[in-house]
Amino acid sequence: MVESGTSPALLAPLQVLAARAVEKMETVTSPDGMLVATPVFNAVTGKPTGAVTSAWSAADAQALQRRATMHDLQLGIGIVLAAVVGMVFAIRGLIVSPISELSGVLDRMSREDYDVEVRAAHRGDELGAIGVAVSRLRDHLVLARERARENRFRGTAFEASSAAVMMVDSTLRIISVNDTVRDILQRHAASFRDHTAGFEPDRIVGMEMDFFHKGALKDRVRALLFDPANLPYRTEIAIGEGRFRLTISRVENEAGELDGFVVEWDDVTQEFLSDAILASIAENQIQAEFATDGTLLHGNRLFAAAIGAEIDVLLGNASDQLFDFDAALAAEKGTVIDQINQGQPVYGMFNLKRSDGGRVIIEGGFTPVRDTKGALLRIVLIGQDVTEAQERLKRAERDRQQQQAAQETVVDTLRTALATLAEGDLTGRIETAFTGDYDQLRIDFNEAVGRLQDAMRRVVENAEMIQSEASEISNAADDLSSRTERQAATLEQTASALDQLTASVRSSADGAASANALVDSAREEAAASGTVVREAVGAMGEIEQSSRQISKITGVIDDIAFQTNLLALNAGVEAARAGEAGRGFAVVASEVRALAQRSSDAAKEINALITASGGQVRRGVDLVDQAGKALAGIVDAVQKISQNVSEIALSSQEQSAGLAEINSAMNQLDQVTQQNAAMFEETTAASHALTREAETLTQTTGSFRTDHHRGARDTVVSAPRFAPRPNDPARAPGAAPAAEPPVRFDRAAPAAAATEPDVFDDGWDEF
Repeated sequence: MVESGTSPALLAPLQVLAARAVEKMETVTSPDGMLVATPVFNAVTGKPTGAVTSAWSAADAQALQRRATMHDLQLGIGIVLAAVVGMVFAIRGLIVSPISELSGVLDRMSREDYDVEVRAAHRGDELGAIGVAVSRLRDHLVLARERARENRFRGTAFEASSAAVMMVDSTLRIISVNDTVRDILQRHAASFRDHTAGFEPDRIVGMEMDFFHKGALKDRVRALLFDPANLPYRTEIAIGEGRFRLTISRVENEAGELDGFVVEWDDVTQEFLSDAILASIAENQIQAEFATDGTLLHGNRLFAAAIGAEIDVLLGNASDQLFDFDAALAAEKGTVIDQINQGQPVYGMFNLKRSDGGRVIIEGGFTPVRDTKGALLRIVLIGQDVTEAQERLKRAERDRQQQQAAQETVVDTLRTALATLAEGDLTGRIETAFTGDYDQLRIDFNEAVGRLQDAMRRVVENAEMIQSEASEISNAADDLSSRTERQAATLEQTASALDQLTASVRSSADGAASANALVDSAREEAAASGTVVREAVGAMGEIEQSSRQISKITGVIDDIAFQTNLLALNAGVEAARAGEAGRGFAVVASEVRALAQRSSDAAKEINALITASGGQVRRGVDLVDQAGKALAGIVDAVQKISQNVSEIALSSQEQSAGLAEINSAMNQLDQVTQQNAAMFEETTAASHALTREAETLTQTTGSFRTDHHRGARDTVVSAPRFAPRPNDPARAPGAAPAAEPPVRFDRAAPAAAATEPDVFDDGWDEF
């Protein structure tokens, strides 16, 4: 804060008043009107940057007055009053008026009225210094207003510009882009993402300008841009399928130092594509440009080659001098130039005059080129040389007409020949040769008619033969039908007899089966008895073995009794030696000896009984063994009887089954014979129908006319001979019939066979 002639006591109120002026952004005065604060605004941002304050105070005058009063108290009240009044007017003229004027100036400046004169700036005191500061502030505000106006124009132009402009600071960081840049980045966002992961067009501000450069390339580009000698710099870059042209310009501050860059983007992808298309058209198609009156302005290499002259010689010629337009069409619809001037492009085929007098056919169109207001600028011709193609089409049309004439001749000739053939005349032929490949059609027709004639001749002959043979077949079928009926009756009787025989054999088989069951039961019982005998023999053997064991035990008891007797004897001797003292012991020894004697006697008796029992057991074993052998013989005999009875029963069953099969076969044979009889009846009817159809065929074929007609004659045909069935011993059951050579029948043979008497048992020599 700058102070000038301000009392320290007023500093705080002035600061408060200045803060209020900045806050309200307008001139503020104190309630007593002694203090004034005017805000000062930034010309660029429009915001207040400070305030100018002024204060009027009577404190100094009062102090001076008090000093003068005290000093000049003696001068009287009058002088004092005069001095006070003089001082008041002096202060008012020298301080208050200039401050009020400065306050008015600041007030007008706060309202952006800078066309005001600061007269206080010419004073030499402190108020003059304030006036100079206010004047300088006014000049800065005027300059800031002009710069703000220029910046507004630049900002509006930047945002609304059709050019894609990007603003970059001195560190190559993007600080602003216009909508055109955003549109370009949005259109090619996919290509940028493929090149730079995470790329988002909406967050481009804040990124580095060369974000799509990597590694050493990024360092080289930065070194190039920071060298002022290389700027402005123009280059073309490829991002995916997109192609962009960049123009980079340097921005410097007032001191000439780098402040940033302006980058202009130009999407030339479509331009590259259009250039390629135009180059392809210019290289492969005829192209020419005409003025609105039809004068040739430009033509490519193919246009000059089609005419056969240099393009410089052709420039300036009128279109009707270069083209041979259709006069009738021009009279009807107007010339090509007139139609184009009416806004209608003209497409079709045009005859271009060659320098050697020939004609070149161009297929394409004359297209008008207009400006934004629809005014015709020039006429463009784009087409292709189709002269050779048109010649080929004309030759093809001539060939087609010739082929059509030849086809009409062929069709008319064939129509006449087919009409003759439809009438049944097979003698007609096409004698006149056809042109080209059509003559093969004539040859094929004549050959087909010839073959048809031969076929019809054979059909006529065969129809007569079929009529004769069908009559013979009818007679033979009648005879065969009668024989089949008699055979069916005989087979029916045979089948009935076999049914009775089958029932009898089946009854015998049932009886044999019952006998076999009884014999099997007896055999099983005999086998069971043999088993019991064998078990008894085993039991006797076990009893004999037990007797031997008991005999051994009694022998042991006898030995024990003998030893006990000896011990008792020794004890008695010892008791006798002992005298009176061993008398009791002698009595015990005597008792023990007697007991041992009885045990020995009992053991001998048991041994004798066991010996007798062992002999009886051996005799029983022998008898049981003999009974077992007898039962075994009985079992063998019963088994043989059972086997014989089983064989008889099996044989009876086989006979019964065989007779059943024979009976079934006879029944089937009877059924087949019945079916054959019915079939032969149908065959007889069919043979008669065949005879009638043969007669009809003969009548039908008689309507065709051939070169000659043969009469009826005997025809040799082949018929199968059937081998003798029951009387042929070489014929084995199930054997295939041997192939027989064909035999010849004449017309008289079947009739003779039909007159022979019908005998059932004639051996079936003929069928």
